[in-house]
Amino acid sequence: MKHIMLSSAWEFGTEPFPAYRCNLVYGRNKRDREFLPVKDVTPITTYTVTADYGRITLYSGSDKSKAEEVKANYEAEKKEKGEYGYAELRMSSPTLPENRFRVIKTKEKGTILVVPGNDDTNRCLLFVGCAGGFRGGESVLQDGTTGTILKTCSAGNACESSTEVIVLLEPGRSIAFHTYGRHTNEVYLYTWNGAEVEKKHFSKSEWDNRNAITNEPEEAEVL
Repeated sequence: MKHIMLSSAWEFGTEPFPAYRCNLVYGRNKRDREFLPVKDVTPITTYTVTADYGRITLYSGSDKSKAEEVKANYEAEKKEKGEYGYAELRMSSPTLPENRFRVIKTKEKGTILVVPGNDDTNRCLLFVGCAGGFRGGESVLQDGTTGTILKTCSAGNACESSTEVIVLLEPGRSIAFHTYGRHTNEVYLYTWNGAEVEKKHFSKSEWDNRNAITNEPEEAEVL
């Protein structure tokens, strides 16, 4: 199983216990909190050093000191040659090690948590979210969501809002969001193809027409 983070709202922390946590706040009494406990598994932060406006990758790995060294050496070499050279160091959100974790649900309390173990299935544990339009809102669109949603965190006020989810996707499965407001009425579809998450965008009318065409009636006359 692979873990993909497409949302910055979920943060990994160790206090009071290791977990991914989401805390949405939109004013007094307009908030929501959710968390996914992680037991005996250490998420990995990936450090990437690029140059030439991202066209060249100098380093990608979990060693922060090595990444900083590569960046410094590249810029020093360019300076020594009298050339301009800048390397960018980027840090990813901590992700779970591929195929080395399992997601379980305890029988006694029904708690969903991450534990160590081998999971070689070609599935994806996706963290993703969607913001609502101005003076509108957002929601998980059931028509288009075929994955298993494990956690949902949603909050908002009269002007802004957002929903964050953790969803387990088999290859070909997806999750869809509807976002709407004064100038917004759109659908975002995220599908796991077995190698990466594909993101597609539709206007709500395009989405409705798309489903009207693809959902053929059970009984129909062939013309």
